[in-house]
Amino acid sequence: MVKILGICGSARKNGNTATLLQAVLDAAEIESELIFLSDFAIGFCTGCLSCVKHKGVCVKKDDMPGLLEKMLTAQALVLGSPNYYYNVSGLMKNMIDRSIASSYRGIGEYTGMAWHGWQPFTGKAGGMVLCQAAFGAEKALETFKCFADYSGLNLIGEVIASTGNRPVSEFPEYIEAAQKLGALIREAVVRNRCQTE
Repeated sequence: MVKILGICGSARKNGNTATLLQAVLDAAEIESELIFLSDFAIGFCTGCLSCVKHKGVCVKKDDMPGLLEKMLTAQALVLGSPNYYYNVSGLMKNMIDRSIASSYRGIGEYTGMAWHGWQPFTGKAGGMVLCQAAFGAEKALETFKCFADYSGLNLIGEVIASTGNRPVSEFPEYIEAAQKLGALIREAVVRNRCQTE
């Protein structure tokens, strides 16, 4: 079982978002995996609510169920996205939209509202990475925070990197911030493990 799952919402596998996500995972120094949403065939959510009626099973036959299993079995999630038009990328937003199905599996903490279901990522640590040229990541961060609030993910911290058109490797302060986030994620995973043993 992967302990920390990094999810990259950038299609650039050697880009700044991927670089910072990998820095977070490396600094955590525990088993981890970095996946790219561009490698998954994930259709759009149509809001049909079939997942509500069928205990979290979506009518779409694509790669999302497998991705959700990875997310549900990981002990921590680190989501990363470039800032596109002051928000997360389409790849990331689509994944967030489709993750709604996991709220109706009956796992995690019940919200008390049938139409909101459960918070499936309750007890999992979460981190966020956002990369941008200059400014505007606040709305993208808010999207990530809404995902965390809705799903029960415990947001440990975030890194926002503004690099112009330069590689993030030229900005040691952002690499260091990612490493600090990785250390915090590790602490949260170890703490959660001790509490459940």
